[in-house]
Amino acid sequence: MKTVFDFFCHSPTVLFGAGRFADLPVRLEQLGKSRVLLITTTGGARRYRAVADVLASQLAASFDGAVAHCPIEIAHAALKTFRTRECDVVVTVGGGSTIGLGKYIAVETGAPHITLPTTLSGSEMTPLFGVLVDGEKRSRREPNALANTVIVDPALAQSLPIRETATTGMNALAHCIEALYVPKSNPLTSQLALTGIDMLYRALKKLADEPTDLEARTQAAYGATIGGLMINSVGIGMHHRICHILGGRFKVPHGESNCVVLPHVLAYNAPAIPEACATMESVMGAHPAVALQRLVRDLGAPVSLRELDVPADSIAAIADESFRHIDHNPLPVDEAAVLKLLQAAWAGQEPSVR
Repeated sequence: MKTVFDFFCHSPTVLFGAGRFADLPVRLEQLGKSRVLLITTTGGARRYRAVADVLASQLAASFDGAVAHCPIEIAHAALKTFRTRECDVVVTVGGGSTIGLGKYIAVETGAPHITLPTTLSGSEMTPLFGVLVDGEKRSRREPNALANTVIVDPALAQSLPIRETATTGMNALAHCIEALYVPKSNPLTSQLALTGIDMLYRALKKLADEPTDLEARTQAAYGATIGGLMINSVGIGMHHRICHILGGRFKVPHGESNCVVLPHVLAYNAPAIPEACATMESVMGAHPAVALQRLVRDLGAPVSLRELDVPADSIAAIADESFRHIDHNPLPVDEAAVLKLLQAAWAGQEPSVR
């Protein structure tokens, strides 16, 4: 155990619990803001109509064009709406697509950002976001991108399709698992990460059979909030570097790439965290890399890059680019190792545990 370590956690204000979306108007009054730009996806505009309704006269404009990876053209369009309608605060409802767009507007305008996450991506807890420019996902970390307030209302997520729940849930698990072995990991974050893994795994198992179960939704949201804190506190590793390449080059949704890649990266790095793997195995009943892939299958989510239409002849190039972006890993890694890992992920093979 490390007995000397640094711990950083600059967190938004978090309001957690079923029904908390109704506190949004009061929070706006506390911040002295009254002209909201509400951002959703097209489907989210219908699904989360109750949020628009509770805003009433505080709603100045809506933008329902958020899409994955935040293309710069979409970002510019949302920013124009914010300025044209003289908004003074941005509110986002949904997952990483809407939250990332809200972060962009907060950075460009200095306006506070209130977000109501309904997926499990954890993006709401971090100052990280990316913008897609000329086919490249350009990641940014800006202090003003950190949300002012996060309202985690699991009841809002009850209507979320199980595939989105599954894919963003695997993303949340990746945040917690990577937190166990990145250079900034420490005893405090590792214990939090293991709690998040436990909560997420049990909740996703339950949601595979009962997608609207509110208790399971609440446990999953709790685990995902921990996952977001982990990114903010200790950062990301090899797994996320690979997934960002897949998203930028092939527009693979981030959650879906997590479903495929996470079990293989965990299998590779498992020898570096034997105690944590033993703890996870006690919860999952099998080696965690194998158990996670089985969970993905049970949730009806993809287990291979082939299912995500990633061309087989692109794997070598992805491995080369990924390797050049990997700045740390608990075990030695070279391009050949990344290539082997990606070949197994493309085929959907069972993770090779050592």
